[in-house]
Amino acid sequence: MPSNDPKHGRWILPLIIGAMVLLTFTFVNSLDPAEDAGTTTTTAEPPFPTEPTSSSTTLPPELAAFMVTVDAFETQAAGFGQQVVDINNDWEARSITFSEARTQFNDVKATVQLWEQQVADAAADAPAPLAETYVTFLTETGDLAGAIEDVVLGLEAPDDGTLRRTAVEIYTGQVQDVLDAIADIRTAAEAAAGTTEDTDTTEGDGDSA
Repeated sequence: MPSNDPKHGRWILPLIIGAMVLLTFTFVNSLDPAEDAGTTTTTAEPPFPTEPTSSSTTLPPELAAFMVTVDAFETQAAGFGQQVVDINNDWEARSITFSEARTQFNDVKATVQLWEQQVADAAADAPAPLAETYVTFLTETGDLAGAIEDVVLGLEAPDDGTLRRTAVEIYTGQVQDVLDAIADIRTAAEAAAGTTEDTDTTEGDGDSA
């Protein structure tokens, strides 16, 4: 006569649980290893350089922070110089109209005027060792917008383009003066950093008691 003991099914539950664990383990191990996000993630390169153009990272913090601003001004100044040259070349090739050339020259002039104000505003943050060279830089930037105005006047002049070409040459020379002034700021920063290092070394030297 079969047993009607209600406890006869107790041994079935552990078997079911064991089977589920085994299936889960087998399934997980059959998956491909997850790729390391740190090695597979790619970041698009920005369309402009992000590293400082000078060795500002080797400077004392105060000088390094200000030189980041100066480096940005350097990139912008070089860009303004190239913009005017490119517009002039386009007009020479007649790939743009007279109206377009004048508008583009004036647009650069307006941008340079705003930039000159930014350069002037940054003077208040110039560290003492860079103050003198920064003033020279500031003075040089003050000639750029006026030089572009001369280019526009040359464009409008009823001649063979000589006045415009001469004005462009003068403008590019003034841009170079600005870049040279920035180079002087960088030299002053490096000299100041060297002085600081010498002072620190001297203070650290001495006979131990």
